[in-house]
This record gives sequence, structure tokens and C-alpha cells, in this order.
Amino acid sequence: MLAAFVLSAASVAMLGATHYYSSIKVDNAAREHAERVVANGLEQFADEIGKSSVDQTYWDEAVLYGSNRIDPKWVSDAFGRVFWEIDGFEGSILFDHRDAAVFASARGHDEAPNHYSQVIRAAKPLIASIRDRERKRGRVDVSKLVRGSQLEPITAHAIIRDEDAIFFLGASLVQPDSKAVPADRPASILVILERMDKTVTDQIGGRFLLNRPQLRLGSNPPAMGGGQAVIRDPLGRQIAAFEFDTPMPGTQLSHRLWPALALFALALLAATAWIIRAGRAMAGSLVASEARATHLAFHDQLTGLPNRARLNEGFAQLASSARRTGKQFAVMCIDLDLFKAVNDNFGHLAGDELIRLVASTIQRNCRPDDFLARIGGDEFILLQSDSSVSRASALAERVIAAIAEPVELKVGRAFIGASIGLVIVDGSPIDAQEALRRADLAMYAAKQAGRNGYAFFKPSFDRAVRHRMTMQTHLHDALASGELELVYQPQVDFAGTVIGVEALARWDSAALGRVPPAAFVQVAEETGLIDALGMFTIRRAFEDSGRWPDLRVAINVSAVQLRTGDFVDRLNALAAEVGIDPRRFELEITERVLLGDDPATVAGLNRLRALGFRIVLDDFGTGYSSLGYLQRYPIDKVKIDRTFVARVGIEPQAEAVVVAIVRLAKALGMEVLAEGVETEAQRVCLNVAGCSDVQGYLTGKPVAASEIDALIAGRSPNAQDGGDVGEDRLSA
Repeated sequence: MLAAFVLSAASVAMLGATHYYSSIKVDNAAREHAERVVANGLEQFADEIGKSSVDQTYWDEAVLYGSNRIDPKWVSDAFGRVFWEIDGFEGSILFDHRDAAVFASARGHDEAPNHYSQVIRAAKPLIASIRDRERKRGRVDVSKLVRGSQLEPITAHAIIRDEDAIFFLGASLVQPDSKAVPADRPASILVILERMDKTVTDQIGGRFLLNRPQLRLGSNPPAMGGGQAVIRDPLGRQIAAFEFDTPMPGTQLSHRLWPALALFALALLAATAWIIRAGRAMAGSLVASEARATHLAFHDQLTGLPNRARLNEGFAQLASSARRTGKQFAVMCIDLDLFKAVNDNFGHLAGDELIRLVASTIQRNCRPDDFLARIGGDEFILLQSDSSVSRASALAERVIAAIAEPVELKVGRAFIGASIGLVIVDGSPIDAQEALRRADLAMYAAKQAGRNGYAFFKPSFDRAVRHRMTMQTHLHDALASGELELVYQPQVDFAGTVIGVEALARWDSAALGRVPPAAFVQVAEETGLIDALGMFTIRRAFEDSGRWPDLRVAINVSAVQLRTGDFVDRLNALAAEVGIDPRRFELEITERVLLGDDPATVAGLNRLRALGFRIVLDDFGTGYSSLGYLQRYPIDKVKIDRTFVARVGIEPQAEAVVVAIVRLAKALGMEVLAEGVETEAQRVCLNVAGCSDVQGYLTGKPVAASEIDALIAGRSPNAQDGGDVGEDRLSA
């Protein structure tokens, strides 16, 4: 019996020791796996940053102004502000052909070149690797680029330590993409920095489902039970560690089984069977957990679709197949129209529901071997295998038609659309990043063309983007140097008496020539310069108005500018500074200002009217206005759009529309003015319809302030002399 007891005790002890050893092995395996995954993730994150600078360095203008010669203003805009304002990177450093730092930017502000002195020293191995690849590439033959060949981007990345901070560094060699001839010397190198702060740490932790991720400087071992992904600098020295709590399935199982081991002395066989079953459960749980983590790493949590990481794999597979078989495939960038309105009106939960329904809608219109991914927000990427222009067009039309159908949400019915950009890939050496960039440009072109449509990529889209960036730079300089001018177009009554003028901005650029107002206003709105442009127009109109104390002055206000929180206060302060009477001024807004019935817009317009400014609704009848809008908003006057005026006297329907607008406005106590009047017949018809106040080439072109003086004095009003009227207003 004693022997049996000893044997049982020994069996239990041996089983316990075996179990303890196994739990340690399982914990170690789980920790090592997590450490490998996180280390690979850090490397991938650094690589993504390294490639982020290619769009700015792989560019003819970058060669001309950032390498052959260093243009401080251009470098500041293209290499400094862009990466902070658009991508949110911490900073950037430009190294010239001697590998000397010649420019530095921190959070969008220019700094001395040695601002990041420790970073510059730590980046030397990174610069050396770029130079080595540059030497192997050899001298650039621009004539080959013109014939269609492409240079391979030369990038590198690293992680370095600067005092108590860890930075991801991404370096890219400045290279031409078309016709710029590089100087006969090494090219400049741009290095961008991303600080590994708590936001980045949490982002990486969320990507890999880590508990308590944190960055620790130095080389100390991790805490008991914790995981550690070692971070090394370019010289291989450990500079920090990315620590996190690792899963401990072995320890958890051990804690559950120790009480049961006490029973093994009485029921060894039963306990053994229980251990086997528990071990199997633990193994299954570990496998399931790993499978779930792998799925989340490559799939979107909201829709279950592949994410950007999985998209790169899908693109690589299709590209490999295209090179092998000679078949083409299509890349489609799908962006939802009016999605923001659904989010704003119904809330983010409704927006999430809409995204899931749209994902299902797109999938129903695809073939099984097509690849659909969601890369963020309301943007999807669709890869169509074995495609052509006709097949891609047909699929795009089906998707657009399906998405345009009303969507029934839990909170109500929503109406949206889709704009799609397409690129056909035929096995040429184009990577996923470039294909997606081109598809995104095509999608933007589809939106510009009126939304709810599709467009194929054209090389001109690239030129348009770069032209827009060039225009932004020159517009910024023009506002600073006073290159813009203000002209005024008379507004007269039926007797020909001048009752007011409309202020219009004009830009004769020394570098770009005469730039149409519609072009530079759009660039201003897209790049954040609209406030400076608008305040320039308002200030100049305020100052010039002193010449005509008996005239009203109309000034256009952009929807973007009106929605800035302090616009009314700044306008009131400027009026007091210049010393004008707000009652003499009309602020013209377009109908899109009213879209959405924004309470902040209503409040802003009411405050402006309370200050004395008159509110005028411009281009009436071409947008979204309704009787409800006119009653709800403080509108003093409506301007009949030139598209109606042009058909007056030609189409009876046009005259009926004008009569209806005039009667509606006067019934609501509003004044009416018709713009774009070019003929005496139009003017007579408008007067018969009840609209006596007009503006257009018939009664006067936009002229300088001095010519308005002459007009008031009774000299030539510079009335119509033929020619193309065009669009002569500024929505600023």
C-alpha cells in the first residue's frame, strides 16, 4: 500500500513537473511568436514611412528646385509644409550633393539645418545606403524617361534615437520623372521623420491586438511575463524596446489544473484524461486566437473586407499573373459621394451601417475572382482580373447604378452616389502604390466632372495635380506681394443709373499669365488659402468704397470662408478699422452655402445681417434652394443666374422662370437683380418681367476703380463691345 502511495505520489509529482515545464514552453512559444509579429510590424511601419516621400522626390520640379539648385521657398512648401499638413509627419531634412543638411522643417515650420543635429548624425548610415544605390544606378539618361521608361525609386528607412525620443526615418533620392536633367553630381536626399510617440505606439498596439503597449529606451530585459521587440539603429545597436503584455496560455492552464492535481492520488486515470482534454482545449484556443489575430491584421473590422495590407498581396498576385499570362487587370478606386452628409445628419452608427451595406452591394456586382478591399473611410479598392477598358467600364457602371439606389438604414432612407477612378494594368512594371495613386487621381477627376461617374487615368491628371501645386505656390506669393487686383462691374437700374458695383478679383501672374478666377478660387479653397484671398478682396473693396459714397458694393463670400468660426468677428473688426458703413455692402453667397441647413451657417448669416450687411443669394435657380431655404435664411436679394438670362427672349420657358423668380422674391420682400445681361432685348424682357436692376456686359464690363469714378462722372461706361462674356465673378 505504501508502495502504491509512493508510486501514486511520484506519478502525481512527475505529472505536475511535466505540466509545469509544458506551460513554460507554451508561454515562451506564445511570447516569441508575438515578438516576431511585432518586430515585423515595426519594420513594415518604417518601410511605409520610407516610401511616403517618393511622391515629392520623384518629380521634375524636385530635381530643378530641390537638387540642381536649392530654392528655399519651393523646398519649404514641397518638402516642409506638405509632409506636416497632409501626412502629419514630425519633420523633414534635405541633404545636398555633399550630404550636408541644407534644410530642416519641424511640424511645418522651417528651422535651421542643424535643428535635428543628433538625427543628422544618426542618419549617416541611411544616407550612405542611398548613395551606394545611386552609384549602382549610374547617371540618369533623361531621353529614356521621355520614351516611357521609369526610374526605380531609391528609398531607405531606419529607426534611430535622438536623446529621449525614437524616430522612424524614411529617406528618398530626388529623381526626375520626365524631362528634368539632373546636375552632374549626386542628387539631394530627403529624409522625413515620424516620432514614435504614444499615438504611434497605440496604433501599432491596436494593429496587433496588444495589451499595454509601451516604448522603453535602453536595453533592459522585459518585465516578467512581458514581450519585447528590440529596436536597433542602423549600426545594429539596441536603442529601445517595444514592450507589451504577452498571452500566457500555459500559465493560465496551469492555474486551472493545479487544484485538480490534488485529486490525482485518488483518481489518476480520471485526472490524466482531464489533462488531455484540457490540453486539447488550450491548443484549440491558441490556434483560434492566432487565426483571429492574423485575420484582423489583414481585414477591415467594419466590413470584413481585406484591408490595405492584404490589398498589396492581392495586387502582387494579379500583377504576377498579368506578366505571366499577358492578361490585363483593372484597379478601381471607389469613393462615395455625399457620405459626409449621411454621417452629419444621422450619426456615425448610421455611417457604419451604410458602409457595410455598400460593401455588400459592390460584392454582389463583382465576379468571384475579383478582389474588393476597404482602405479607410468611405473609400474602396476593387481589382478586376482579366479586364479591359470595356469590361472595367461595364463593372463601373453597374457599381455606380447599384450604389445610386436609395439605401434603407435603421434611422431612415439615405441617398448617395459613387465616383470611380480606373487604371488598366497590363503587366508593366508598376507597383501597387503607383497604381492606387493613379486610380485616386482618376477618381478625383470623376468627382470634378460632376460626381456619380467614372474616369480612366490620363497622364494629364498628373500634370493637373502638379499645376495645381504650382498654382498654390504662386498664389501664396501673389497674396503676399500684392500681385492680385480688384475690378468692379457696374449694376444699373432700367434708367441706366449706376446703383452699385460688384467687386471681382483678377490675377495676372508673372509666371502663369492670366489665371481665370474659377481656377485660383478652387485652388484657394482646396489648399486653405481661401481665407487670405477672401480677406484681401474684402479689405480692398472696403478701402475703394470710399470713392463712391452713394453706391452699394457687392462682395462674394466663399462657403468655406463663411463656415470658419471667427469670420464674422474678423469682418466686423476690419469694418471698424477701415471705417465703413456695413449697410452699404452686400455679401453674395452661393446656394451651396445653404445646403444641409447648417445651424452655424444660419447663425453666421443672422449675425452679419445684424451688423448691417445685406445678404444676397447669387446664381439663384442653379443649385439646391427651395422656398423653405428662402424663408429660413436672412436673404435680402436674389440674383437671377446668367443661364436663365441668356435664354430670355428666345425661349418662352425661360421668361416664365424669370417671372416666377421675380414674383417669389418680391412676395418674400426681397430685391431682384439679373446678371449676365448682354443685349438690349434681354434687358427689356427683364424689365417687363419686373426685374429692372441688371448687371452685365450690356451696361459695363469689370473695370478698375478709377474707371468707375469716370462712369459716375458721366463719361464712357465701357458698355458692351461684343466678345466672350465668360465667368467674371469671384466666389471668395
